[in-house]
Amino acid sequence: MRFSTLTTSILAALPLASQASPFNTPWAPHIQDYFTLGCPENTTKPFASQHEQTKVLLAFATDVYVKHLLNQGYDTYAAKDFINHAPEISGNGTAIAIKTQGPMLAGGSVQLQRVFAGADENGVSYGTIHFKGISPVRGVGAIAGIWRLVGTCLVEYWDVAEGVALNETSNPIAYFRK
Repeated sequence: MRFSTLTTSILAALPLASQASPFNTPWAPHIQDYFTLGCPENTTKPFASQHEQTKVLLAFATDVYVKHLLNQGYDTYAAKDFINHAPEISGNGTAIAIKTQGPMLAGGSVQLQRVFAGADENGVSYGTIHFKGISPVRGVGAIAGIWRLVGTCLVEYWDVAEGVALNETSNPIAYFRK
């Protein structure tokens, strides 16, 4: 009798267990962005750990900002039609980002400060790339780029940038780590 009660309990729980799939989580509506925005399926995947996402952000930041390999970085990690909220780039997608950022990065350098990924209270993944930009035209800037990720694909972008006048602050570690 005890065995049949246990068996009945397990069988009754199966429909509940099947509801725990990743497609029933609060972030499930965002999974379609992986496909509709054109994530590169040969180099990204729709599900990833926080560690994998941080590695992708670091590789992207190194390719695009440090090495100025914009085509490689965007083509490898970003959705072809990623959603862009950055005020300096008027439009969505990798083509306009590459066209606009190329001249902005030319002749300058970037010092990565920190790169990390995590999820919000709804399980939506975001990553931040904080860097010091040094441009012969624009001077020194503190920039934080924020990406929304679906798996290992960068699908939406915001940034905050501020010109830096290091001699005008009383905080010796303002903007960057020493």
